Amino acid sequence: MKTGSSTPGDTPAGAASRIMRGVLQLARGDAQGIEAFRNTPEALLSALAPSVALFVVMGLSQFTQHFDAMQVTKVLILVAALLTRLVVSQIAASFWGRDAGWPRYATALLWCGWLPVVVSLFALSIVELAMPGVGSTPAVLGIVMLGVEIYELWLGWFIARKGLQISGGKAAVLVVLMNLSVAALYLIAAVLPPHYNALHELMAPLPKS
Repeated sequence: MKTGSSTPGDTPAGAASRIMRGVLQLARGDAQGIEAFRNTPEALLSALAPSVALFVVMGLSQFTQHFDAMQVTKVLILVAALLTRLVVSQIAASFWGRDAGWPRYATALLWCGWLPVVVSLFALSIVELAMPGVGSTPAVLGIVMLGVEIYELWLGWFIARKGLQISGGKAAVLVVLMNLSVAALYLIAAVLPPHYNALHELMAPLPKS
């Protein structure tokens, strides 16, 4: 396996192309895609940057609008969920003696983390075009989101297996641990004020144009 160190001649455009290629390869189950991601702290920070920027924008928007405790909770939960996945996976990688390759795995996981969003939007758009008015119903939303969630679980398993070079069983354990940890965060958010319910928000019908 390559060391994954930074390439001096790797321009921003070249890096973006390499990352996109890696994401698309992993998305279709091509293990070679993991080689597109660097095994360095700098690569991990770069992968974190888009999420951090999004959270900052969402947080700053609360200063320009009327304070909404529900929206602030949503931002905090998103941040906590992202960090939880990284912490849990790093602890597991260290426990299994795979911490040396963890930066590459975490980098791939972060970049590929945008895939389910793209897939869900694409699927919902196709359904809405094929059956206008039906794609925004709770039943159809539920079916689409279930399919996307299954794909996301498989993708997380595949990246863990190839990125950390662990068995399929260990990769499954890691995926379960990360998702249970994140689910616990959302459960706490739903129980405690202001009672943010992510599932209710997710399944809410789309606004009609």
